[in-house]
Amino acid sequence: TLSKAISKDLFDNILPTFGNPRVHIPTWDNSQKMFICDEYESANGNRYYRGIRFCDRIVIVEKVGLYHNWTYIDSIELYAFNGKKLELIQKRDYDKVHRNEEFIRTESENMVKEYLLGIFKSKRTSVPIEEIELQTKGLIDGCYKSFLDSDFNTRLTQILPAIEHQ
Repeated sequence: TLSKAISKDLFDNILPTFGNPRVHIPTWDNSQKMFICDEYESANGNRYYRGIRFCDRIVIVEKVGLYHNWTYIDSIELYAFNGKKLELIQKRDYDKVHRNEEFIRTESENMVKEYLLGIFKSKRTSVPIEEIELQTKGLIDGCYKSFLDSDFNTRLTQILPAIEHQ
């Protein structure tokens, strides 16, 4: 079955011969530790893409715009798995904010922390803020794990189809 999975058609879809269209599949960008999806160019010549990183419990989606020589973050969306599909749990939109990796990580950590604090408050459960921050950091660090690492053990086959339909 592996020889059927790795076929000429598979490689032709990923890297087609000149003149044939490329099939739109997520591309791993190891420098950003995320999959790049839905790249396109606007009529004005600006480029846009969605960047997706995930661990076994959350998905972070960045919507990025490249305007002239600048890269901006348009929004960050945070999804959680409910056992069957992804549910949007937090979203932040930005206007003319330069994309910076530390900013994205900090914003993502704050979004997870705020979500957890809201859940605990609605359940009238008291959890030390240090414990929430530790769990939040662990989740975000898990999203920055390289797909190319030999010990990358997420449920990729379950996650990517859900991401592609978002």
